[in-house]
Amino acid sequence: MTAQTKLAFWGGLDTIGGNIISIQYEDYRIITDFGALAGVNIMDLLSKETTSNLLEENKLPKIEGLYNKEALKDFPLEAYEVSDIKTIVCLSHLHLDHLGAFGQLPTDLPVYALEDTVNFYLQLDKTNLLPHYQVNWQKVTAEEIIEFGPFKIQFHNSDHDTIGTASIFVEAPDLKIIYSGDFRLTGFQPENVLEWARKAKQFEADLFLVEGTTFSHSASEPNPVDVALAEITHSINAPNEMKLMHSIETIAQANPQRLLAFNGYPQNIERLLVLAELITTLGRTLVMDQTYFELIKPYLTGYLSVKYLDLHHNSEDYSEHAVSLEMLQNSPQHYMVQFDYERHEHIFTLPAGIYFHSNGMPLGSYMPEYEPYVRRFVEAGWDFYHANVSGHASQADLLLVNYLVQAKLVVPWHTFKPAEYGEAIEAIGLKTWLPAYGKEYSSEDIIAFRQAD
Repeated sequence: MTAQTKLAFWGGLDTIGGNIISIQYEDYRIITDFGALAGVNIMDLLSKETTSNLLEENKLPKIEGLYNKEALKDFPLEAYEVSDIKTIVCLSHLHLDHLGAFGQLPTDLPVYALEDTVNFYLQLDKTNLLPHYQVNWQKVTAEEIIEFGPFKIQFHNSDHDTIGTASIFVEAPDLKIIYSGDFRLTGFQPENVLEWARKAKQFEADLFLVEGTTFSHSASEPNPVDVALAEITHSINAPNEMKLMHSIETIAQANPQRLLAFNGYPQNIERLLVLAELITTLGRTLVMDQTYFELIKPYLTGYLSVKYLDLHHNSEDYSEHAVSLEMLQNSPQHYMVQFDYERHEHIFTLPAGIYFHSNGMPLGSYMPEYEPYVRRFVEAGWDFYHANVSGHASQADLLLVNYLVQAKLVVPWHTFKPAEYGEAIEAIGLKTWLPAYGKEYSSEDIIAFRQAD
């Protein structure tokens, strides 16, 4: 019998994140990604002492030949050490729902990712902003062709709210597959997405695995907490990253004497860098939480006015890179202070000013700590601005990219509502397929799904 590519889906078919697929041809196998399955605590995935329990509890995918023999204990799976299958992992980006199970992988198993992705991971690890994983990293450059047995693999630069995001093209002898990764058209590099979509059309993919986060939530009655907070806060409602920056600039210019404050998402370094440039042009200094300062330091250029907040000194001359609380208290008009939710109490020792809550923690009204957090700022005299921009493509942009790619068959996943997303894709003239867990699909199966009425 002629060999065929075989696919199995292990996560992400009807959840946001936890997307895992294995692509195998004879004894060569690609897995992408390998994040925490939906609902699994990241901390539970750090130690291989718990591997067998996690498998028993369906908190890890039951993939043959992937886990170390010692970690499996008596669990009935073939161990990595004795498997004839040669396996690699390809990583699209650094969010925990895509790499959060790396602690369960054999330490010598090759993990391929863009060079920017790996370098940024090392920074996030160094600053304790991501867990430490012992990984056999294989750095690749965008569009480099990686040959792995019968497979040819290419990573293409994309755009998401973290550095080094990629879409991944896989060519097997009998099947062409594209994994979109997470993406958006409202970030700082939308051209990356449009470029890989153009190349995807030329690639003539048999199968397009495409994220659909924004198809997860239907219009519903607004949350009562959000309604109540809307009366005491402001919303910028920026449709994209650059509009957000322009709005912050306008608000800052209208309040030249007031302290500015910012709480954002640490992996969105591009937002922090553009913000630093903006604040510098306004004649202010961006004063960062020291952890974030260490994270961003390799990406800073010389002319940017960026320092860190030293909470343990009051002298003005102890470091050219540091700013004290005393300096912020005495000259609030000269600064924007960036802080992390875990270390934010010092903010209330400063003069109340303008606060931008920009995809930072706590994330929203579904978190119990959110409402008291917002109210505390308002009651302390701060003008509270919601300043969010999503890391995911809008529904319209998702459909645009699907239409540009023109894949022969589309799997809508990374969404709570794959059927609804699939109907929208079908409405623009494309064929969709909703695979299931626990099944192995051959390239012949996929061709048959594509040809079925």
